[in-house]
This record gives sequence, structure tokens and C-alpha cells, in this order.
Amino acid sequence: MNHQYSPIELPQKKKWTEEERAALAQKLDDDLDRFMEEMAAKKAEKQEPRKPFDFDEWCKEIDQHPAFMKELPKDGKYQDTIEALQAMKYDKEDDEDKQQNAEHHKNEGNKHFKFKKYRWATDCYSNGIKENCPDRKLNAVLYFNRAAAQKHIGNLRSAIKDCSMGRKFDPTHLKGVIRGAECLLELEYAKDAMNWIESSKRIFAFTKETSETPDLTDDEKKYIDELEKVRVKAVELSLKEERDKRKSRAEERKETEAKKKLLDALKERNLNLSPRVPFDHPALMDMARLTVSLPLMHTHECVKFDDDSNLVWPILLQYPEAGQTDVLTETNETTALGELLQEVLREPAQWDPEHKFKFDNVRFFISDQYDEYLMEVYEWNDFKTILSMPGNLIKQGLPVIMIMTKEQADKSLEALEEGQNKFVAK
Repeated sequence: MNHQYSPIELPQKKKWTEEERAALAQKLDDDLDRFMEEMAAKKAEKQEPRKPFDFDEWCKEIDQHPAFMKELPKDGKYQDTIEALQAMKYDKEDDEDKQQNAEHHKNEGNKHFKFKKYRWATDCYSNGIKENCPDRKLNAVLYFNRAAAQKHIGNLRSAIKDCSMGRKFDPTHLKGVIRGAECLLELEYAKDAMNWIESSKRIFAFTKETSETPDLTDDEKKYIDELEKVRVKAVELSLKEERDKRKSRAEERKETEAKKKLLDALKERNLNLSPRVPFDHPALMDMARLTVSLPLMHTHECVKFDDDSNLVWPILLQYPEAGQTDVLTETNETTALGELLQEVLREPAQWDPEHKFKFDNVRFFISDQYDEYLMEVYEWNDFKTILSMPGNLIKQGLPVIMIMTKEQADKSLEALEEGQNKFVAK
């Protein structure tokens, strides 16, 4: 009995034109760029505070790209890219061209690197990476070499990312691993450098044990010794970072305690301050709110304590009728107004040749917080009493005392009520 069977049609391998190959290569390059942008966008959306570089997390994210996937995704994501990779995988002639081109770009980059043309070298290595050649060790060299060029330019974070990519392609490239650790140390990421070194050593050991040449070469022994030296530096820097953090925390606590003591004293005196200060939250206190800086002052001044826990203030003296000012930087709150100003007014100022502003020929005033009236203060009042007067506003940590000649005060001011010390302009 004769049987006839229909011939089985085997799938034919697609013949790729140069244009199609170029389009696929460009697609893979664009897809990798888009993948990196998506990773960056996800981190930006989280709006988390800045944290040190996490290489384990970085490597996990890199593993999600089709170029490094160990298993095909079930959701169909990157399907076009995976098909392109599969289609190009078996095109041997194309692979040979890609490898030759990548080698050429690497050699050109090395020439530029030798002559310290690091940006040109970076471009050459980038062009070699874009070839997507099948030689993993060559890809590793391109990434690690680009990292070296980036490091010389000062792009340390880009160099670290390139080292991470290079390690994915060739975990036995210890020279590149050392470079990645050095970049992390330059950025003072000591713990990340230690983690990077330890994970690199584990990956290297596993790769060597499962390879056809498990014995260490002389170069590998040399690089392992160098890597250990870098690890020791990372440990030392990590210990220093911990000491610095403890010291910084201690200084912060000391600073907060000092702020609390000052705020408690200001609150106890019932002072009216502008801008307002957080009396009950010293950790939030910005001392700039009480710091005085004027053109006629050579230093920044701020209210402070003396050895007896009395407050010492900078004081601004105003002479409205003369259009002049003066600043006293060390005024103890226990000092009586007259005691201080007798000394200040003993000799005439350069702008007061007739010496109108003698101590026995002047009166003293402070303004209310709304500038609606003046309050007269007297030579027997100490500054603690004056600054605590209801309505007296201390702006930017600088109390103001106005000094007027008796003649000018009598001529320009009148009392709100007889017997009171409040005056308004006539």
C-alpha cells in the first residue's frame, strides 16, 4: 500500500539587508537609551531623598534589559527588541563586521586616551559599544575604557555606571573593577565601595571556578592584591565617615542645646522679635533671624550670653535730626542706658562739631512696633527693661535707641496723655 506525504516546508532564515541591519542596531541603541531614561524617571517620580549609590539595585535593574536577561519576560515586554537580538544572533557575517568595527573604535579610543584626548576617546568607545558585537569581553573592555576616560574628565558617576556595565559583560576584568571602586572612593561612598569590591570578588571567584581555566594568572594575582589595597582604603574611609558622623551629631546636639538656652532666655524676657522665632523648637531655629549685618559693621553680630548668662546685644543708635547712626556691638542687658551713653556722648562725633548731642542735652526714645508713637526711656533704665517694654519690636536681632536733642524733642513731639511716656509727632 503506497502512502503519499506532503513535503514539510522548513522555515527559511531571513536574509538581512545592510539597511535592515543598521535599522536594528539603531533600534537596540534607542531601546537601551529609553530603558535608562525609564529607570531615571521612576526614581524621579518617587522623590526620595538622595541616597548613596546602590550597586546591587543598579545591577538588578540592568538585568531587566533584554541584552542581559536570563529568562524571557512573560508579559511580552521588549518583544521587538528580543526578536531583533535573536535575529541578529545567528548572522555570523554581520557579527564579524561588528566585532571588527568595535575593535577599530576601541583602538582609536586608546590612541586618543594615550594623548589625553579623553572626550574623543569617550566618543570612540561609545561608537564601539553601539556596534553591539557578540564578544562579551570586548564589550567589557569598551565599557571599562570609557569609564577610565570619564574618570579623567571628572564624570565619576558616569564612570561608575560604565564599570557596572563592564562587570556584567566580564566579571574577571579586575582592573575595571578596581577603577569602579576608586571612583566610589573619590565620591566618598566608602560603604558602597566596600560592597562593590566584595560582590566583585564573589562574582570573580564563581566565574573562575566554573571556567575552563580556574587557575589565577599572574595579572589576576596582581590585581587581586591591588583590589585588597583599595578595600583597606575603603574600610579606613568608612571608619572615618562614621567618626565624622558621630562628631557631626554631637555638634548638632550641642548647637541645638545652645539654641534652646538662648530661645528660653528670649522667651522668658517676653521679647517681641521680628522675624518670629520658634521658641519651642530649637532644632528648627535659623540663627540668621537674629544675626545682624550692616555696612558700617566689620563682622556679623548676634545676641549671645556672657559668662554670667546675661544677654549681650548689638545696639543701633539713631540720631534722626542729624541723619546719623552708630552701632554698639557689646551691650550687656544689665547695663543702665545712662551708664553706657554717657561714655558714648562724652566726645562730639565728627558730624557733630557743635557738640549738640551732649548727654545732658538729649532724650532717648524707642518706637512701637507699628511706628505709631515713640516711647521715652530714661537713663536709669537698664537694657533688659527697655527691650522688654510692651510694643517694643526688635527687628532682625538689632534693638534701636533713638537719641534727640531736648530742643528738637520739645519742638517736634507731644505726649499722647499727660504723665505718660508715649509721644507722637506734632
